[in-house]
Amino acid sequence: MKKTAMSLLVVTALLGSLLTACSGNANNNSATPPATNTPIASESPTPSPSPSDEPNNTEKPDDNATESSTDKIMKAMLDKVEQPGLMDLTKDDIDTYYVINTDLVDEFTIKTPAFNLSANEIAVIKVKDSKHIDEIKKTMEQRGADVQKMFENYLPEPYKLAQNYKIATVGNYVLFLISESADELEKAFKEAAASA
Repeated sequence: MKKTAMSLLVVTALLGSLLTACSGNANNNSATPPATNTPIASESPTPSPSPSDEPNNTEKPDDNATESSTDKIMKAMLDKVEQPGLMDLTKDDIDTYYVINTDLVDEFTIKTPAFNLSANEIAVIKVKDSKHIDEIKKTMEQRGADVQKMFENYLPEPYKLAQNYKIATVGNYVLFLISESADELEKAFKEAAASA
């Protein structure tokens, strides 16, 4: 009887130790890592044409400024006319999607859709010298044609929207715009750029 009681006690102790060890490892594996001092971007990461290609760098030509004049113009536009799910393009993105000679650009703010199912896009570019505005406008016309090609064979609504893109200028600012609210956004751009 003593052997059976002793064996039962040893087995119980071993099981208790085993369960305690397992639950200890589970707690260690699910522990939240300590917080880091990584800065959080103030704007949501916007839209490259593919949701898997979201930019993680928000570098702009005027990265020393807290808010560029193109950022202010864009904010004024979007405060007046809300747009769905847009994300910012970075300097690398502008080189890829717009093929703009960035040496001609003083500042830019470009927002594209977060998902491939939308054609909405807004670009505000400040040109260093007004003599280069026509070159920037030609690049934007090419961007309009590129967006149309993306949708022409499989999504008729975004394709139709892209066919009606707008380009406008105020001073050294150039606007490229694809939106259902294009007229209202263009008006907001002209007001904001005139006072920039």
